[in-house]
Amino acid sequence: MTHVDPGRRAVLRWFGGLATVSALAGTGVWLGGSRPGLPYATAMASGREDGAFDVDLRLRAHADEVPIFSGPASEVWRYTAERIAGPADTLTALGESYPGPLIRLRRGQRLRVELRNELPEDTTVHWHGLHVPSEVDGQPRLPIAPGARQEIAFDVRDRAGLYWYHPHPHGPRGGRVGFQAYAGLAGPLMITDEQEQALELPAGEQEFVLLLQDRSFTRDNQLQYIGDGMGSMMTRMRGFRGNRMLVNGRPDARRDVATQPYRLRILNGSNARIYKLAWSDGRPVTVIGTDGGLLAAPEQRAFVTLAPAQRTDLWVDFGGAKPGDSVRLVSEAYEMSGMGGGMMGGGMMGSQRESLVTFRITSPETDPRGLPERLAEDLPAPSIRPDTPVRRFTLGMRMMRGFTINGRQMNGTNVADDEIVTLGDTEIWEFVNDTMMPHPMHVHGLQFHVHERIAEGSRTELHDGLIDAGLHDTVLVFPGERVRLAMTFEHFTGLYMYHCHNMEHEDAGMMRYFRVDPSRISA
Repeated sequence: MTHVDPGRRAVLRWFGGLATVSALAGTGVWLGGSRPGLPYATAMASGREDGAFDVDLRLRAHADEVPIFSGPASEVWRYTAERIAGPADTLTALGESYPGPLIRLRRGQRLRVELRNELPEDTTVHWHGLHVPSEVDGQPRLPIAPGARQEIAFDVRDRAGLYWYHPHPHGPRGGRVGFQAYAGLAGPLMITDEQEQALELPAGEQEFVLLLQDRSFTRDNQLQYIGDGMGSMMTRMRGFRGNRMLVNGRPDARRDVATQPYRLRILNGSNARIYKLAWSDGRPVTVIGTDGGLLAAPEQRAFVTLAPAQRTDLWVDFGGAKPGDSVRLVSEAYEMSGMGGGMMGGGMMGSQRESLVTFRITSPETDPRGLPERLAEDLPAPSIRPDTPVRRFTLGMRMMRGFTINGRQMNGTNVADDEIVTLGDTEIWEFVNDTMMPHPMHVHGLQFHVHERIAEGSRTELHDGLIDAGLHDTVLVFPGERVRLAMTFEHFTGLYMYHCHNMEHEDAGMMRYFRVDPSRISA
């Protein structure tokens, strides 16, 4: 898109004011600003660049218009990609809307990506959940300026699983993660390996990748983000929640299925919404994987709680249905006490029942393969001893000034003494939630185990849907709760981030750097 009609009424309102996406004062926020034809200035090349690469991609962040509803097209920011080298199935479109393409990688591949910023402001690309060198993690300290490009490269080390990529900019005046991701910059990334393929889980047409997001729109189909005055302040505190559910960038999602098993790879790409995933016919939800890949064995719940940035891997068998039937994946209603109580209608931290995807049974086919009793044999177990260090991070709030971790807010690349760890060490990180709302805490550059959950406040109904088994990079910490995570710092030194993945919370200061120092023991 090269032009935006200033007579249109599309607005994306930022916290408490009306600022253009280039941070200039104005009466509305337009998503225009793609810069076609600008010469590219090469930013710092980082990661491994020696030798041949198995996959070579070009990824663009740019403005565009896409049809989401009938009527006018919606202005968005989005990722599009081009395969320079690699297997033919490396890039797969999620549909005809704004989400970035599904990037398929194999464990052990060597990847190079050229990142091009055609937006009117700085951006980055964060490889969420991946164990990569600090320089290619897509952190705010390494921005890609408008009209610039950045080349990165890394080896794919992570277990088979669903990961994702999204922007992670943070400037002197605050974060832009919530705005840029809400505008459309997000896409899934899937890693496979031989161990997973040997299980013969549903694949191909029996596998769906589902990106869940909530959005609000104006009458002419334009994205609307936050509002002014009190509405902006309250949204900043609780996080943005839209009034329309989108799956892979489309409303009223439907999938045709047969009477056989399917695998659903689900990513919560919403800014702040927590989902309570269940089946409309009351069947149990069968979970086979989390953020960091497959569980050791399947787990069943009446519903699954999925916080922002988390992923869940579900197995479902439609074999008991007949052609003409339909089953819906829904997010059930729930209530949580929190800041403001019921003042926002239905409880500030609550939710109403939402239909996400309708699965229509169209053909009577059979698949003799059932779900294995054992799944992953490669789940690493951290070495936890009585003297394993415990670091406490207290999650707090400064009224009208955002959120804190141990009383601190985002302060560039500065790290405190209690934010320095040593390569090779295994530690327990304890997040203590002293606020009135839940926080999905994300740690960059690794996967961790949920070691212990200590509820000192009232237990919520969402606790029953938690899957704490397996590997995670994001964990939901409820008000009055302490959650202990076991993690090992391997392979890479340097700066990484930890923060709340309620995007408005991280933009409002609940984000910090930590540093991995070289081991004190020489090789």
